[in-house]
Amino acid sequence: MHSKLVWLGVLLIPWVARAAGDAPLDRATLRGIHSVNVIIDVLDPELVKQGLTANSLKEQIERRLDHSGITVDHAAAEFVGIKILQVRAPRGPYALCLSLGVYQPVALSRNKEIRTATDTWTVETILMADSKVLTREALNSVDELLDRLVAAYRAANPNPQP
Repeated sequence: MHSKLVWLGVLLIPWVARAAGDAPLDRATLRGIHSVNVIIDVLDPELVKQGLTANSLKEQIERRLDHSGITVDHAAAEFVGIKILQVRAPRGPYALCLSLGVYQPVALSRNKEIRTATDTWTVETILMADSKVLTREALNSVDELLDRLVAAYRAANPNPQP
């Protein structure tokens, strides 16, 4: 198991290093967003077997955003996305890396015809959990990441539009 966790760390270094963060410039990209969609990245089938489903994640995220005053609109171009990577030895706890980000449409400065969506604000966490508590702990971690998103959104939008 130790070697798999080391490999997880090695593989995540480029992924984490290129991601947006929660610095002032990253928070500034949230200014003026009036609504977001919610997208769940494809989950590892092993996580789904343990009870962590895309539907449960999506419902929780949408409920928390709505409760926090961030409008969820399934037609919005901007979206909150979550990625979950997992590794586990044959027996033992799961190691999960959860990344919650706000993605927005962008155009390349050198060629405005090339458009894509990229994360402009992101936070991550890593947890280890036994299979008996995996779903609960993963959902708790999602709530913590959402708290950070709400704080960043409110900092960037102190007087939200009605």
